This record gives sequence, structure tokens and C-alpha cells, in this order.
Amino acid sequence: MTKIYQKNQPESIQKMFGSIAEQYDKTNALLSFNLHRYWNRKLIQTVQNAHPQVDQYLDLCCGTGEIAYAFLKKSRNRIEAFLLDFCEEMLKCARSKQQNSRDRIHFIQGDAQEIPLPSKSVDAVTIAYGIRNVKDPQKCVNDVFRVLRPGGVFAILELTQPTSSLMSFGHRMYLRAVLPIIGKLTASNKEAYEYLSNSIQAFIPPEDLQKLLIETGFEKTRKLSLTGGIATIVSGIKC
Repeated sequence: MTKIYQKNQPESIQKMFGSIAEQYDKTNALLSFNLHRYWNRKLIQTVQNAHPQVDQYLDLCCGTGEIAYAFLKKSRNRIEAFLLDFCEEMLKCARSKQQNSRDRIHFIQGDAQEIPLPSKSVDAVTIAYGIRNVKDPQKCVNDVFRVLRPGGVFAILELTQPTSSLMSFGHRMYLRAVLPIIGKLTASNKEAYEYLSNSIQAFIPPEDLQKLLIETGFEKTRKLSLTGGIATIVSGIKC
């Protein structure tokens, strides 16, 4: 039976990510030709440039923890980190990577639209490859604004569509034809990667995401296009 995953049915998305959790890192590396490591580094640099002294850090839709652990590794000071995901299988993978650490790490199974943290409790929030899967991105951004302290930074890394017509054509062909096949071969779930392909093409453009941050109250917003627009970082400061 063909599996159908829909963004407006969070339970189905939760099951989808659970089904690919164990192969998620390997598949991402293959699908992005390891470019995701460069994108991840740029996300971390964006946060550190905006807020060099982060004491409390939240990674939403943390997945297997790749972004969060890289952020902690790059930080000079001891950090209290909160890794939140609504998929228990992803959190299990993230926990398995935890080693002896100077940092205090909390794993939270929860909703990025209703963050279970007090207001003004963190200095930085990241969300990578996740906001397009959130049912209501506006609710997510609103709650991020709530939990950030004044001066805190919010940085979003998302897969996007190139603006160049030639690159855009090749990108669409890759998403529609290649990505699902690789997903089937590596994660045994073609439908999951068909959903991911469709979600990239259906999500709002980076300009609208930046506008959403501005309308929420974020200032000093920035949009950084990566690898010809295949990925984009949108960030803002809560002043």
C-alpha cells in the first residue's frame, strides 16, 4: 500500500520521520553530496556572529542532533542546550550521539509550535530543514520570539528553490526524479522522500520567510543564499 504523508496531518509526518531516522544522516549526506555540512557550518556561523556568548541554546526539529552537536563543539563556553523534536525515533538517534560533554543537554519530545520552555529563557534558536514541515510556521516563529531573550538570535536553514532558470530546471528534475529513488534505496521509503521533495517545492520563498520574521517583531533580519539558492539561511534578532 502506498503511504501518503501530508503536512496538515502531523501524526503522519511524525511516523514518516520515525521510519527514516536510522538512515537519516547517511541519506542526507548522499542526497546533498555532503553540501549540507557546509550549509550547517554557515548556520552556526550566523548564530555565533550575531550572538558570540550563548548560554542557553535551543535547536528545534533537531532530528538526529547533527546541528546541535556541531554548534556545541564550536562554542567556546559551556552551554545548556535543548534539543526538541516531535519524533521519538529521531531523539533516540540524537541521544545515542551524546558523549561525555561539558554541556548540559536536554532532549525534549515536543511541538515546535508550542515550545515547552519559559518566556525569555534562551539566547539562540536554530531550526534546520524543519520549518517547512511545521503545520503553522507563523505559530512556530511566534513561540520562538517568546522564548528568546532580548538580543537573542533566531536562525533558520531551509532547502529552497534556485532563482536561476537553468539551475531551477535541474533542481526540479533532481527533486522529482532522483531524490525519491535514492530515498528508496537508502532508507527503503520512496514516499517519504517524495514528500520531502514536494515540501521543498511547495514551501514559501525565502523572501516571504524573512517577511514573516519582520512581521513577528524580529529586527536586523538577513537572508543568505547558499549554493545558488539550493539552501537559504534567514535570521533575525529579538531586540
